[in-house]
Amino acid sequence: MILEESAQRFGFSLPVVQHIWDGLVRSHGKQVQFNSPELGGQGQWQNGMLMIGDWNNHAMKARLAELIEHLAPLAAESPAYAEVPAAQAYARQEQPLGATDETETTEPEKTLTGGWQGTQNGISYVFYPEQSLLALNSGERYSTAPYFVLGMGQSQQQGRNTLVLLTDQGEIAVDQLTRIE
Repeated sequence: MILEESAQRFGFSLPVVQHIWDGLVRSHGKQVQFNSPELGGQGQWQNGMLMIGDWNNHAMKARLAELIEHLAPLAAESPAYAEVPAAQAYARQEQPLGATDETETTEPEKTLTGGWQGTQNGISYVFYPEQSLLALNSGERYSTAPYFVLGMGQSQQQGRNTLVLLTDQGEIAVDQLTRIE
């Protein structure tokens, strides 16, 4: 009921609100990533900071910020994913897998299912939680075990842009993971 009311109150479709809710629940109300035309393209919210692709659409960004600020504390207290295995939780991602113009995967990954994809700083990735596998558009593959991955992000420290995993143990730089040959 809360999602239907929120969709109506903030003027977004129910599937979009459901996606925002799912991401917030997975991160215990701390962050969510999305890619939807209704939300201004690719974007993310973390700790009160919202970034959207349609950066000049201030009215939509304000509505989205209000929606997320409304749902985040509720998601932080939600037990919805407490008993759901990680692979099933990730399968609820809105963005389906598949090669796109931005993300070309190598042959073995094309047969895997249950993952999600995105782009950070021009680095496209596909993540497969059931296999604890992260594949980059460069062809590099990494094991994400033993981390429970909540999302992806970027770190810009010392003039270096780094792809990071947002995990239950904090941020982990991709170059700290075990590379799979």
